[in-house]
Amino acid sequence: MKPSSQPILQLGRLRTRCALTLGALSLWLCLGVSPAAATTLNALDLPALSNTADRVLLGTVEKVVSHYLGEGSTYIVTDVTIRCERELLGVPAGSRFVVRHLGGTVGELGQRVHGEASYRPGEQVLLFASERAGAYYAVGMAQGAMHVYRDPSGVARLDVQLGEGELIAPSGQPTTPSASGRTLDEVVAQVRGLLDARAAKAASPPASSSRGGQP
Repeated sequence: MKPSSQPILQLGRLRTRCALTLGALSLWLCLGVSPAAATTLNALDLPALSNTADRVLLGTVEKVVSHYLGEGSTYIVTDVTIRCERELLGVPAGSRFVVRHLGGTVGELGQRVHGEASYRPGEQVLLFASERAGAYYAVGMAQGAMHVYRDPSGVARLDVQLGEGELIAPSGQPTTPSASGRTLDEVVAQVRGLLDARAAKAASPPASSSRGGQP
């Protein structure tokens, strides 16, 4: 299966819904986001998420507010306020962080982008976010916003909710999110290691070149 060339955005007024692919493509271009598929997404594992993110945190969703992208715009985005409980990259514990996703509901108008991240007030999420067009978005859309839940034994685990999106592995075959079902502690420990390695690599001086075999 090849990824779709256009994202799919559903727009609804009251109970009527229709697909609007051209409008979604325009919204992607406006945000400076690559118009890769929203129904089919290139799969990102934890190393890819950790190496791409500008901010990584574990926190609880406090507020979800949808609004139009700008004055005169017909496109809706949603700003999500998350209270950070565990700092992993760039967001101090106890502070609040705002992440945005495409789509939402304003008045009677609702827009939904397939494969986009979703958030609910009161839930805990492990978030990988990158900055684009002056706002932060989850890396890899739904892949970068992992929902925390408790299994029957009370162990915190992660769930990646693709929202009608489909992941495609490098081989071109459908796949599943690599972190889904894993324990929160296990994933956080792996992410910390990946981020530490990333920081160490960035801090290490570049290798010096030699000329004529002399140091």
